[in-house]
Amino acid sequence: MERKFKSHFFYIVLLSVPFVVLEILLLLVYPNTGLGRIISLPMTFLVNGMIILILSSLVYYLLRYTRFRVVVRVILGLTICLTLIVTVWLYPQDSSKHISKTIVEDIKSLWSK
Repeated sequence: MERKFKSHFFYIVLLSVPFVVLEILLLLVYPNTGLGRIISLPMTFLVNGMIILILSSLVYYLLRYTRFRVVVRVILGLTICLTLIVTVWLYPQDSSKHISKTIVEDIKSLWSK
């Protein structure tokens, strides 16, 4: 009985959706990026694209040639977390604190109410 595998392209698209959505949300919520957006946006897509390409190739290889289903799910989850962290880390903020500090302060203010 032959096992069916999703295509490599499917994993790339699946792993790209969260960081693209986060990038759009960051652009809408924190628009004060200045000229840093010109450099950081393509760099974010390039770095996340390389992470996704490497790790989705690993997932595709593990699914095709081994039976490590749990490891595959862990790698997919870690890939999504890593791309989200890289997206926030590379997001520029022109006039105020870094976006990660602002997000932490916003979360703390929500919990204190």
